[in-house]
Amino acid sequence: MTSNKEILNGEEVTKTDGATMIAESVEKKSVVQSYLRAWAALGACTVTLVAIILKSFLPHAPDYTMGFAPTRVTTFAAILGVIALLLSIGWPRVRIMPRLIVLIGAWGACILLVWSSAGIVFDALRTAAVLGIPGLPPVVDWPGFATRTVSLIGATLMALTTVTFQRVSRGACVVCGHGSLIKGKIRSNKWIGYTAFMLSFPYPLLKIYWSLGGTVGGGQNFGHHSAYGEVLVFGASALLSLALVQRWGRIFPRWVPFFSGKKVPRWILITGGWMATCMTAPMGFLAIFGSAMQGLGLADGPVRFDGNGLMVSMVYGGWMLLGIALGGATWVYQQQTRSSCAQCGR
Repeated sequence: MTSNKEILNGEEVTKTDGATMIAESVEKKSVVQSYLRAWAALGACTVTLVAIILKSFLPHAPDYTMGFAPTRVTTFAAILGVIALLLSIGWPRVRIMPRLIVLIGAWGACILLVWSSAGIVFDALRTAAVLGIPGLPPVVDWPGFATRTVSLIGATLMALTTVTFQRVSRGACVVCGHGSLIKGKIRSNKWIGYTAFMLSFPYPLLKIYWSLGGTVGGGQNFGHHSAYGEVLVFGASALLSLALVQRWGRIFPRWVPFFSGKKVPRWILITGGWMATCMTAPMGFLAIFGSAMQGLGLADGPVRFDGNGLMVSMVYGGWMLLGIALGGATWVYQQQTRSSCAQCGR
C-alpha cells in the first residue's frame, strides 16, 4: 500500500513538474516575443526618423498633402517613441522612471505616429488610380507615402509593445493580459459593431453625391470623379462590422458552398478588423489635429472654417469614430473567440 501511494505521489509530482515546465516554456517564449516586438518597434521609429530626414532633401509634396501632419510632429513622435521603448525594455530590471511616465510617453508617441500616418488612405487610392482603377487623380506623394507607411507600422508595433509593458508591469499574464485587473467574461457589446456599420456610410454617400454633381460641402472641387473606390472600401468596412458581431462571423451560413456550418477562421476577421482600424482612425486624427493646428496658425491646410469646411471636417472626423468602433468590435471578437491561454489557463 505504501509503495503504491508513493508511486501515485510520484506520478502526481511528475505531472506537476511537467505542467510547470510547459508553463515556464510558454512564459519564456512570450517574453522573447515581447522583446522582439519592442526591438522591432524601436527599429520602426528609427527608420521613421531617418525617412523624415531624407524627405527634407526631396522636392515639395503635391497639394493634396496640405493639412497632413507636419514633419516636426513626426520627428518628435519618433524620438519620443525611441526613448519610451528604451525605458520600457529596461524597466523590469532598472526602474529609472515611474511606470505612469513610461506609459504616457509610449502612448503619446503612438498617438502622434498615428497622426503622422494619416493620409495613407489617400495615398493608396491615388496609387490605385496610377494602376488604372478610377477614383482620385493619379498623383502620389511617394516619399510621403513611404514615410506614412513606416509611421503606421511603428504606431502598430508601439501599441503592441506598450500593451505588453502594461501587462508585465502590473503582473498580469503576458500572453492574454488576464490578471487582478481583468475579471469576468467579456460582454457581447454588439452595439459597437452596429455603430461601426452606421459610421461606414457618411463618407461614401457624400462622395456619391459629389460624383453626381452635388456642390454642397465643396463638391465643385471634387471634379466629378467617380466614387468607386470609396464605395468598395467602405462597403467592405460595413460588411466587416456586421461580421464581427453576427453569428455568421463565427460560423459559415448554410448557403455558403463548401464551408457551410464550419467555423470562420478568426484570423481573417481579426486581421481585417485591425487593418481597417489602422486605415480609418488616422484619418480622424488628421481631421481633428490638422484643423486644430491650422486654427492655431501652426500649419497650413485646405480646411476652410465656413459651413462647407465644417461639414467636410465632421465627415472626415467620423473616420476616427469609425476606427475606434472597428477597433473595439475587433477586440471584443478577438477575446470572445480565443481559446484558453496556454500560460495562465484562462
